[in-house]
Amino acid sequence: MGMNILDRALRQIAPRTALRRVQARAALDVLMRYEAATPGGRASSWRPAATDADSEAGAARQRLAFVARDMVRNTAFATRVQTVIANNVVGDGIIPKVTGRSKAARESLLRAVEAHCDTTAIDADGRQNLYGLQRLAMNTVVEAGEVLIRYRPRDLGDGLPLPFQLQILEPDYLDGSRDGALANGNTVLGGIEFDPIGRRVAYHLFTEHPGANLRRLRFESRRIPADLVLHIYRQDRPGQMRGVSWFAPVALRLQDFADGQDAHLVRQKIAACFAAFRVAPDAEFEAADATDPASLGKIIPGRIQNLQPGEDIRFGTPPQVGGVDEFYRWVMRAVSADVGITYEALTNDFSNVNFSSARMGRMEMDRNVSSWQWLMMVPQMMQPVGRWIVDAWRLTSGARAAAVGLEWVPPPRVIVDPTREILAMADEVRAGFASRSEMIRRLGYDPERVLEEIIAERKADRTAGLVFDSDAGAQVPLRAYPADGTEQSAKEQG
Repeated sequence: MGMNILDRALRQIAPRTALRRVQARAALDVLMRYEAATPGGRASSWRPAATDADSEAGAARQRLAFVARDMVRNTAFATRVQTVIANNVVGDGIIPKVTGRSKAARESLLRAVEAHCDTTAIDADGRQNLYGLQRLAMNTVVEAGEVLIRYRPRDLGDGLPLPFQLQILEPDYLDGSRDGALANGNTVLGGIEFDPIGRRVAYHLFTEHPGANLRRLRFESRRIPADLVLHIYRQDRPGQMRGVSWFAPVALRLQDFADGQDAHLVRQKIAACFAAFRVAPDAEFEAADATDPASLGKIIPGRIQNLQPGEDIRFGTPPQVGGVDEFYRWVMRAVSADVGITYEALTNDFSNVNFSSARMGRMEMDRNVSSWQWLMMVPQMMQPVGRWIVDAWRLTSGARAAAVGLEWVPPPRVIVDPTREILAMADEVRAGFASRSEMIRRLGYDPERVLEEIIAERKADRTAGLVFDSDAGAQVPLRAYPADGTEQSAKEQG
């Protein structure tokens, strides 16, 4: 880049100043090559900032959580967003699968899991089983952006199948006033304590919810070791310490949508209040008698009304609002895209879809759901809980050397069109592109349990002398025959 007269003069007097001027012009020239980086004009609404992942959200995080809770309480589609995500990520539960070489150890661990996790014994509040806690945690993550799960050890004499319970806590329990360097060299940021190399070592949690009406002047917080607390949130940026409500990008749009719906309903109600207007030749006439059945003060079906000479009746025409349906669809499409679900799942409106479009939309949503399961819920919640379960089982059973563990299987994936998709999956297995076990996992089931059930059913069928067309040896479809080959009528069979 050339130098002007002023630059050449400054070069002789103040060469560093001249150099900075030339470098600034060069940087500005590069900046102007990218329209999105140009300040002002169309980019004036942007707020670019060189902050880390938590600085921008720090002050707004709690208010966003409060706003989201109010929306879930009062805005129907906000509740729907939360329900759809929880239904797909957790469903009836992300179930444990017992693995290991020892069959006796596997069966012992499975009995402990069923006794503890399938009942309310695992809940410190005594309300939910493990799968209900999963859903409660996922609902909180969507609403507040994060959730805390506290490990509560229990005595062996408490009568629980395994000596621990889980407590689901909202992020409000974090004591945000604990902030700064500690004497031991650790640092507390927003209630989370880190050691000198950046590892989480403790959480400072209130003993009661700070929003509870307990008439206390102040709430006390306690230091809980990090290995007794699970902090679950979707990490969107490197170094992000805490989560942000998933409603943050759509909160204003959803609220405006709800206000628009209310305004439209009120407008129609007001317009409908004016059914007809009585027009007289002059302004002096007696008001309609409400007690007179023949009065014009009320419109009823089948009425024949006599009018005075010169009087006229004009019926009101409620205002029409064009394009409302299309506008509402556009808003809901934008909201569903922002939160990562399909428009059809959010609105239950399937009027403009066919099999191909529904499947393509569902495939994209399934990728989001899979990432929330395998990149958030399983590694941050279920795997640590699985380690707690195995450790507690070893403590109570004495099987310390048993090489067993838990893996986690998400809920079954919903199939849009079983008649097409099941055949396509079967063709993949026949062509060798995938195993039968892999297909079973895609559907959300445990291949080992499915195999055990098939073996047990086949054995029971042969014991009863029945052959079904699901068995490769059967040739006649959709009917059951005894082993000797003679046909029985449906009435005789059942």
